[in-house]
Formats: sequence, C-alpha cells, structure tokens
Amino acid sequence: MLETALDAVVVMKSDGVVADWNDRAAGVFGWSRDEAVGRAMADLIIPERYREAHRNGLQRYLETSTGTVLGTRIEVAGLRKNGKEFPVELSISPVRDSKSVLFVGCVRDITDRNALRLARGEVSRVTQRMAMGEMAASIVREIGQPLEAIAANANAGLRRLAGSALDLDEVRSPLQRVVNDSQRANEVIEKIRLIFSPDPPSKALLNVNKVIRDVITLVRGEIENQRVSVRTELASELPPVQANLVQLQQVIVNLVANAVEAMHDVVDRHHVLGIKTEIYETTHLLITVEDTGTGIDPNDLDSILEPFFTTKSNRMGMGLSICWSIIANHGGRLAVAHGRPHGSIFQVFLPLETASA
Repeated sequence: MLETALDAVVVMKSDGVVADWNDRAAGVFGWSRDEAVGRAMADLIIPERYREAHRNGLQRYLETSTGTVLGTRIEVAGLRKNGKEFPVELSISPVRDSKSVLFVGCVRDITDRNALRLARGEVSRVTQRMAMGEMAASIVREIGQPLEAIAANANAGLRRLAGSALDLDEVRSPLQRVVNDSQRANEVIEKIRLIFSPDPPSKALLNVNKVIRDVITLVRGEIENQRVSVRTELASELPPVQANLVQLQQVIVNLVANAVEAMHDVVDRHHVLGIKTEIYETTHLLITVEDTGTGIDPNDLDSILEPFFTTKSNRMGMGLSICWSIIANHGGRLAVAHGRPHGSIFQVFLPLETASA
C-alpha cells in the first residue's frame, strides 16, 4: 500500500521516530528510506521553528487522544534534505492496537499549485490594470473628439467677432472661456489616461510552448469541469520570442477561457479546444486557438476586437481588446476567423527576433 500510494506516505512511531516511508516520500524530501527509518521525523522534514510545537502536539495527543491536526488536510511547511522549505498539504491518522499507536501521514508537495495560484493572481492584477488603461484610452477617444469640435467652433466664433466693428467683449469673454475650459478638459482626460496606462512591460526571450503548457495547467480545472478535450500541436524546436511573460499568459488565458465558454451550450458535437504553434512565413511565430463552439456572428466579426464590444449583457467587452493591445505592443497582431466547420479561430502573430534583427 505504501509503494502504490500516489502521495508521500510517512509512518511514525509514538515517540516521533520514522518507522517507514515510501519511495514517493524519498522523492519529495530527498532522504532515502534507509536514511529516514529510525530517525526522528522532526529532525528530517519539519522546519526547526516548528519542531517544538510538533513534539508538544504529539505528546498532547498521546495523553488525551485528541488533536487538531489529526485527520485533517492542512497546509504546512516541509523541509527537504538540502535544507530548503516548501509548502505541503498534510493529513495524519492514528493506527492503534492494544499496545501501541502509529501515525500515518500523507504528504503532498503543493509547490506547483502555489506557483499557479500566484500566477493566477498576477494575471488577474494585470487584467484589471490593462482594463483600466483601455477604458481610459476609450474615454479619451470618445470624449476627446466632441471636445475638439467645441474648441474649433469657439475659435471660429472668435475669429468672426474679431472682424466685426461692433464691441462684443461681453460675447467674446464667455466664448474664450469655452475655449479655455475645453482645453482644460482635454488636459484632465489626458492625465487620466496617463495615470491608468500600464508601465512599459519588461520582456525576455520566452519558450512559447512552455507558456502554453503552463496556461493549460493553470486552467485545467475549468477545462475539465466543462468536459472539454484539449488537442495541442506544438511545433518542436521553435525559436524563442521576446515578450512579457505575464501579458502573454494573459492573452492565452483569455483566448482559452473564451473558447471554453463558447462551447458551454453546444450539445450536438464534442467540445474540443485546439492549440497549435508554428512558424509563419519565417518572420512570425503563430499561435492558433480554435474551438468547436457556437462561432461568431458574421455581423460581429469586424467589431469583436474593439473596446467595449460584447455580445453579453454582463460583460464590459474589454478582454479581447486588451489581448489586441498586448499583442500590438509586442509588434504582432491578433486575428479572428470562423472555424472549420464550427466554432471560432483566434490567431496570435508574434515577430521573431531573427526577423526584426
């Protein structure tokens, strides 16, 4: 049973000495079975600052047959043989006979889970910041045009008044205030745009296939909940691209999430998410995300990447616009097309370093 367990399993005697542990525990903590058996568990896998509490809790359980840790799944810090701490999920259960008690602990290394949790939080923060930047930019575009028209009309009125022999200072004064106020409004809006604009992203050479695999792991739960099959065609030996990791993750997460959502109501065919990477015309790395969902209305195809465009009443319509802006800021482009024969296709074109050199 120990050797077939998927998790690390540690068996401890009532005095805190390791009685047995499986190969998985050896892989997680770095100590072989021969090195671990017969030694105090606290000295092997528990950080020093927690060892006294461990010993006290063990003794308290033996004296009262109660304890807060036993039988529960908690997150604690573990210690590897090399001295590095890492997060683990722990469950402990007692095994009693008439003479003694053993404690069986199941331990799961959750380092990757915590890393994904942090990545998801960072992606969420970037999404919020980019959304505010896009919103401010859209406000500037929408309000800036009529404000400029106000200023132009007011200036035209001033020119006409300047050519008149009549003393119209009482008219000229409010018209001048219109010009001043409209200019001031433009300055305020421009400041708002600058406040919410994201900082220039730091870029590095990235392995796009690895980024895609990490994103699939990140959203694996949602994919499985929606009964979606993932088919990847990731070209081997792809050259790296110069990009910001978090922003590229955000683009792929958004495209994958949209694809999964588009297949939610489909009942007459399989839900398939396709992700493909390849070299496009020697100048770009191409990422294609395809689904078998409901597709895009032909009337919406030309507008779907615009800010605030959405077909859902509870959405702002900023996700794809943000994706478009991110890719554009990387010197690439985002394209959308109808799927074959169903669904939608989104393509991300990222310039290769060799092409731009």
